[in-house]
Amino acid sequence: MVQAGPGFGGSDMLTYEIKNTQPIDLVDLTTSMMAFAEHFRSFTSASQAGEAPPEMKLYVDQIRTGSVVAQLIPYAQQVDWLLDHADVLAGFIGNLQELAAFFLGDSKTKVEPTRDEAKRISQILEPVAKDGGAQFNIQASDTAQVHFHAHFHIGSRDANAIQNGVRRFLGPDLPASEIRQSQLMVLDQVKNVASSKTGDRAIIEAIWPRAVKLQFLSETAKAQVLTLESNPFQKVFIVDLEVHSIGGRPALYRVIEVKDAIDKP
Repeated sequence: MVQAGPGFGGSDMLTYEIKNTQPIDLVDLTTSMMAFAEHFRSFTSASQAGEAPPEMKLYVDQIRTGSVVAQLIPYAQQVDWLLDHADVLAGFIGNLQELAAFFLGDSKTKVEPTRDEAKRISQILEPVAKDGGAQFNIQASDTAQVHFHAHFHIGSRDANAIQNGVRRFLGPDLPASEIRQSQLMVLDQVKNVASSKTGDRAIIEAIWPRAVKLQFLSETAKAQVLTLESNPFQKVFIVDLEVHSIGGRPALYRVIEVKDAIDKP
């Protein structure tokens, strides 16, 4: 949490806490805090709340005894910007919660993590994942000026599950282009026009857990999907396709052939 520091006006904002039951490897702790600071910098830089000060950084104000509790502060003009944009701090905590939910398999979360975000959340939670009785807590609040409170809590069991989810998510980097045969595909959305080249999305879990833009290389292939007597959204399609990727993750599926359609289990 960012706590009162020089020129901070006596308000509390951000606290990083690990309630550990075993000694923490210093490398793991350092890596965790660096990943946390980098995620904060990245999130605030991408904020739509107004141009953030360049290179938004966190500084350690104090470390308390007992559990590992680090009170972190921004500095100089960064403080004023954060106080004027309290929703950014709340959004930062919310983003951590959404990332955790995504990697815990919550299908309702709307976040679409990048590979860098996936790596950072895994690194942030490393000290807790290694300690079976540990708890990771982040709190953000400002009782002096902005009056908000947000928190993020993760135990060791969920930290391990999140790291497993990250490993599945990252997998090996996908090549820029490849052909996959006999893949199981379900539709996320599709336009009811065989000639349409836009607006279609599909999920192929063997490649990526989220919906990806979809195209059909021929009207015949798309017609096989649209002319089914039953609801195509209740079907699993077996397809050959091209997979086009950017940065190791799929950006476009192009269906070459629809081989079969079976009922969803």
